[in-house]
Amino acid sequence: MTVYDSPLFVDVVLYIIYGLLLLAVVLTVWSVVRSIRLQGRGNSLPNRVPQRRIVLATALFLVLTMGVGWLTGTTEPLTVNGKVYDSAFWLRISDMFIFTAVLLVVAIALLAAFAEIRRRRYV
Repeated sequence: MTVYDSPLFVDVVLYIIYGLLLLAVVLTVWSVVRSIRLQGRGNSLPNRVPQRRIVLATALFLVLTMGVGWLTGTTEPLTVNGKVYDSAFWLRISDMFIFTAVLLVVAIALLAAFAEIRRRRYV
């Protein structure tokens, strides 16, 4: 009987995930910087939409939620499949991403619900 401790090619999958994460972070930072530069210094309101304020608020909210996620992340060791994971840095990083993702999904759902209520009120 053969015992497999981990799936085949798990290192390749992990490196692909790391590469995609790095690519996503680079594209996100580039997109925010590009949006801020295109908006310029003025607070113009094309179609009565404060675009610059929305871009800055979104970027600030993302950084803020990641910071709160990092600070509130636990460093308590986890045991997964009999192996103990006790690296405080990686435990905090994983908690940060989980917290940020959940909070941003909730925020988007609330903003969408608010926009729909507002739209129905003025129609």
